[in-house]
Amino acid sequence: MHFLPDTEDEDAAAERYWPDSFKQVVRNEVRRAIRAELNESSLRHVYKQQHFDKYPELSQFVDRIADMAVVGAENGADDGFDAIYRAFLTESPLPEARQYARYFWPQIFSQKLKGEIHQVVATDYSQDDAFQHAYKVGYAKTYSNFEEFIDEIARLVVTAVVNGVDDMLARIYRSFIAMQVLPPARRNPKRLKDW
Repeated sequence: MHFLPDTEDEDAAAERYWPDSFKQVVRNEVRRAIRAELNESSLRHVYKQQHFDKYPELSQFVDRIADMAVVGAENGADDGFDAIYRAFLTESPLPEARQYARYFWPQIFSQKLKGEIHQVVATDYSQDDAFQHAYKVGYAKTYSNFEEFIDEIARLVVTAVVNGVDDMLARIYRSFIAMQVLPPARRNPKRLKDW
């Protein structure tokens, strides 16, 4: 199996980005869901004890927590895609979707929210030539059709998004317990399509 589609313009491939319009849905919907669950009274004590000097208002502190959770979600999606790309390049089966057994509060991922993220990932990547090629060359015997293959890709990414939020919340809560500043939350750079 070879997962690199033939292209006449190899240089152009290095300047194309992987589709990521799903990240806008993640930014909007995950932020909305987590902000709706985070209430200021539940974080007031931590804010007053540790963070009042950096954030003039409690609401700004709560907004920062929500923004950090969104970054965790986006980076989780990137981790999921990294695992998928590794499977393509090593000609391996797709990784298993392993959702964490426990969740940190707040538990924001309703079936509706997961479904929205799933749908936009499936839409983004069903149009991508590398995913179409990967299916034809390496996964057509495993998945009965391309839609089933893309559905599994989207399921893996949704699981990675959920785990990414959980990872970020774990880091935030560890900083609370240790009475430290909030941990850094940086988005990964936009990913170039280099194969």
